[in-house]
Amino acid sequence: MSDTWLYDEHPAMFRAHPFLFLLLLVSVVGILAIGVWWVMHKGERLALSDREVLLERGLLAKQRTEIALSSIRSVRITQTLGQRLFGVGHVELFSAGDIAEIAIKNMPRPDRIRAIAASRNLDLLPQR
Repeated sequence: MSDTWLYDEHPAMFRAHPFLFLLLLVSVVGILAIGVWWVMHKGERLALSDREVLLERGLLAKQRTEIALSSIRSVRITQTLGQRLFGVGHVELFSAGDIAEIAIKNMPRPDRIRAIAASRNLDLLPQR
């Protein structure tokens, strides 16, 4: 018997099934990406009470911004067509000046945020 092999290979795995390989690669990477995405979104919170607005960012280190609801002068909501269909949007809250004190992306039901701010500001207007 000859010890010199003219051909010595294992069956091709990736080249034989490239679409299966890509599907598996995307699914594994996709699951990891969704996990990271979920953790990042759980690190942001916008809360409105009857007196104040609170924005919290961070899981381990926290950044908190609080604004009295009565001091909010305008609310800007930006939505693309897809965001309008799914009921989400970017929200910016202004109290004074041209720079938003609170700005957060992809908030569900942004019109409710505007309605809460508007109803609170209507209470402060002088009655005729």
